[in-house]
Amino acid sequence: CLTAQNTADALVLIQNENPQAVLLDLMLGDENGLETLDKITLTDATLPVIMITDYASVETAVLALRRGAYDYISKSPNMNELRLLIEKSFRQRQQGLEANHLRELANQPYYDMIGQSEVMADVREKIQMYAVHPANVLITGESGVGKELVARQIHQKSNLKDAPFVAINCAAIPRELAESELFGHEKGAFTGADKRKIGKFELADNGVIFMDEISELSMEIQSKLLRVLQEREFNRVGGSSIIKTQAKVIAATNKDLQSCVADGTFREDLYYRLDVLPLTVPPLRERKEDIPDLVRHFINEESRDMKIPLKICSPEAMDLFKEYDWLGNIRQLRNFVTRSVILCQGPEILPVHLDSILKKKAKSSVSDLEKIPTSWEEMDEFRKEAADKASRKVEKAFVDQLMKKYDGNVSKAAEAIGINRTNLHKIIKRTEAEQG
Repeated sequence: CLTAQNTADALVLIQNENPQAVLLDLMLGDENGLETLDKITLTDATLPVIMITDYASVETAVLALRRGAYDYISKSPNMNELRLLIEKSFRQRQQGLEANHLRELANQPYYDMIGQSEVMADVREKIQMYAVHPANVLITGESGVGKELVARQIHQKSNLKDAPFVAINCAAIPRELAESELFGHEKGAFTGADKRKIGKFELADNGVIFMDEISELSMEIQSKLLRVLQEREFNRVGGSSIIKTQAKVIAATNKDLQSCVADGTFREDLYYRLDVLPLTVPPLRERKEDIPDLVRHFINEESRDMKIPLKICSPEAMDLFKEYDWLGNIRQLRNFVTRSVILCQGPEILPVHLDSILKKKAKSSVSDLEKIPTSWEEMDEFRKEAADKASRKVEKAFVDQLMKKYDGNVSKAAEAIGINRTNLHKIIKRTEAEQG
C-alpha cells in the first residue's frame, strides 16, 4: 500500500508504480480532492478511484462519481465492505485494460472466411467443433493462408466471444523480452523495467491468447509456457504473487512441429500439450475454386479503402488470377489485387492490368534466366520471383511518372488517380524502400 500526502506525489506514484486502485480523500489539506481526481483520470482513465468522505460531504462524493470516480466510502468504513469494494475495483481495472485492447483490435481489418470449396467446408466444420471445447488448438499451414483469421473465428463462435482475444507474434519478440511480454514484469525486475507491465496472459484473463509462430520461442520460454499450461498459473518477472489464468491457448505455426521436436528445437511435452485439437489451413493452390470469391472480396475492400468507385474483374482477368499458383497464398493474392485496382483507371480490371504486373514472367525466355529450374517446385518459385520483381518495377515506374507529372505534389497526384493521399504515400514509401 503506497501513500501520498499531496496531488503531485500521488501522480508520481501512479506513473512509476502502476497501482491497481486509488483511495482518495476529498480533503487533501489545502488541495481539492475533485481536482486531484481529474488529474488521475487524465493520467490513467482505467484506474479506479474510490473517494473517502464524511457524511457532510456526500453530495460532493456524488459529484465525484459523475466526474469519473469508481465509488465512495466513509472515513470509518467497515473493513469487509472496503475489501469487497477494492476487489470489485480491481475487476473494473482489468475490464478497462481489456476494453482498451479490444478497441485497438477493432481498428484492424479481420475478414470473414471467404470460399465455398470442400477443403474450406472442412475447416469451418472443425472451427465449429473446436469453438465449444476449452482445450488448446494448434493451427498449421503455410505463410499467408490466414491462420490468425481461423483463430479469431474460433474465438467469435465460442462462449468466450465477449472475453478478450490477445494475439502475439512469437517470432517478433526479442528473446530476452519474451518472458516479460507473455507474463509481465514488476518494476525493477531488470534494467529498464521502470514500471509494472501487464503481460499477454494477464490481458487475456479467461479469454483467448493466440500465439503465432510458436515454433520460434526459445527452449527456456517453452519450459515456462508448459508450466503455465499445466498449472494454470504464473508470476510476473520479478514478482512473487501467483496469477491464475484459464485462457484458452490457440497456437499457430508454418513449420512441422514434429520435425522441430525431432531436431531438438521444440519440446515434445509442450507439443502434445498444444496439439490437442489440430487444424490445418489448406494453401490457396489447393482451393482455386475459391479465388473468384476472394478476388471480388479484395476488390470491394480496396475500392472502399481507397474511396473510389467499385471496380469489377473481367472474366479474362479472373482466368489469369485462377491460373496462378500463389505460393504466397492469400496474402500474395491480396497484394496483386491491390496493384490491379491501383493500375486500373476504368471501371473494369482487364488482362492488360494484370499483364503489366506479370509481363516479365510471360516474356521471359529460357535464355534470360540465370539458372534453369530442374523441378516443378523450382520452376514455380522462379516464376513467382519473376512476377514479384516485375510488379515492383511496374509500380515504381508508375509512381515515378505520376510524381514527375505533378511536380512531386502528392495530394494532386492522388486526386488525379482517384485514391486518397495516405494510400499514395504508402505506395511511394514502399517503392523507395525497395529501391534502397
